[in-house]
Amino acid sequence: MRSEANTAEGVLEGHAQTINERDVEAYRQTMNFPFTYQNYNGVALTIEKAEDVGVTAPLPWDIILSTDPDWHHTDFDFMEEVARSASSAAFKVGFSRVDAAGHAYGYYQAIWIATCQNGRWGVQFRHNLGNR
Repeated sequence: MRSEANTAEGVLEGHAQTINERDVEAYRQTMNFPFTYQNYNGVALTIEKAEDVGVTAPLPWDIILSTDPDWHHTDFDFMEEVARSASSAAFKVGFSRVDAAGHAYGYYQAIWIATCQNGRWGVQFRHNLGNR
């Protein structure tokens, strides 16, 4: 998947890439605020502004590594649009966790929502549904 950067699809791909690269500043640039994250094991957080990323809320790679120390990176398996308007787009995404040897071992599904604010797309909501 390679989409244009300032599209809903492109920002989802870029967001995932910045998590894999563990790049705080690039990660912030792929988000719109307030940003909300929820997952299947009870983590729920809202980040009000870019400056709070990694300060008042843990970074996504730290959340993953706290429960999955073998995680090296994540690969998108699919990204299906489920709804869209001029200002937002919701996607069901499937992804695999991959270890340092390149073996996929965890298969998850999630809902990611991108919004367009002032002409700029950013991920604003992620809900990880767990194993698929």
